[in-house]
Amino acid sequence: MQENMVQETIRNPKAIISLLTAIAGIIFYLVWNITYGAWADIGIYSVTAVLVCLGIAGWLIATMPDTEDTK
Repeated sequence: MQENMVQETIRNPKAIISLLTAIAGIIFYLVWNITYGAWADIGIYSVTAVLVCLGIAGWLIATMPDTEDTK
């Protein structure tokens, strides 16, 4: 089951872009705060939250199984 999900994610470009967006949000947060020392900046939280949430939501949508309406 776990291997199937990993293989499905690797073959799905939408899932890869979504995961890269989430990772970019985390990297942005770390790099900005290491560079400027602003660990409690609400602006950085908001940019990071948008990137990470959109990345995770996109990955969840991209890896959902396709359902066909049989009615």
